[in-house]
Amino acid sequence: MRLLMTVSVMILLAFSQAGAATAATVTEPATATPAPSPAGIGIRLLDIPASTKDDPRARSYVIDRLAPGSEISRRVQVQNNTGSPQSVRLYSGAAHIDGGSFIGDDAGAGNDLSTWTTVAKPQIDLASGASAEILVTIKVPADAAEGEQYGAIWAEVRSSANQGGVVQANRVGIRIYLSVGPGNGKPADFTITSLTPGRDAAGNPQLSALVTNTGGRALDVAGELSLTAGPGGLSAGPFAVQQAVTVAPGKIQDVTLTLPRELPNGPWTAQIRLKSGLLERQASAPITFPDAGPGEPVAPVQAGGSDWLPILAIALAILVVLGTATFMLLARRRRRRREAAAPAEGTRRALRQDSGVVR
Repeated sequence: MRLLMTVSVMILLAFSQAGAATAATVTEPATATPAPSPAGIGIRLLDIPASTKDDPRARSYVIDRLAPGSEISRRVQVQNNTGSPQSVRLYSGAAHIDGGSFIGDDAGAGNDLSTWTTVAKPQIDLASGASAEILVTIKVPADAAEGEQYGAIWAEVRSSANQGGVVQANRVGIRIYLSVGPGNGKPADFTITSLTPGRDAAGNPQLSALVTNTGGRALDVAGELSLTAGPGGLSAGPFAVQQAVTVAPGKIQDVTLTLPRELPNGPWTAQIRLKSGLLERQASAPITFPDAGPGEPVAPVQAGGSDWLPILAIALAILVVLGTATFMLLARRRRRRREAAAPAEGTRRALRQDSGVVR
């Protein structure tokens, strides 16, 4: 009996920048100089939608929205850097988001998206150092339900069975975020709900930002934290988020940063900047790290994005009140002038009649 052990890597091996745009996609030029290739099997996306060419997530993952009955095609490149010839299996698979991570399901597990996805060459043989371009097509049926689907394009190699009959499979993949529905759909958005200082089991200070996905697309949230106005005027940072956190629409998730242990407890002013692709949100709050365990959540002051709307509403309300007050004041002054002028005019007419002069 043979047992299969699978090692999955859900990262894109992006080596070079995209080139000139076509009508539908941006294509990486063949002459681009790649970064040093890591050992093993690699896979990267070659085609990027022209509308999202500036979005770093679109350079790494297949991110698109399709109406039922439509389809897209993307080219991927598979590389063999193992040092020996390899037979590479290519296939699509299901994926899901759980606990802030994008998780590829086991080989053979499927969902709607995996059944809509076709790989032009399910099997390729690559010499050591060789690469191949493969066309991947996603065709959404006309009766597909609206919503967001998650999947992956996998490149997998398998070892020969050992004496115990165990076969080891290693695979790398490109994530697929596909939103199904007419038009552009609900845009991506998120808020930073709270900031919570704390310490981990090793005593290192941590700051957790609770992110609420208020938009219609999944997010891969990363960013950085700066600490200012600390004890004695100290500043620290910026500290980068160690690993991006994936948040599905309508869900909440902590984005946690672990900081150097030598940082004093505070108080500090925490200034955090989080982003997913081109979407960015900022918030700040006064914090103090506890001596141990989690501290109290602090409601931050939001900055950027749509947070200007309440301020604009207040400003418009003030303008309306001032305008109304000014109108009423002017109207009252005009009325007083007319009332003051009426007796004088009547007196002049009476004097004219008494003198027998008509004008």
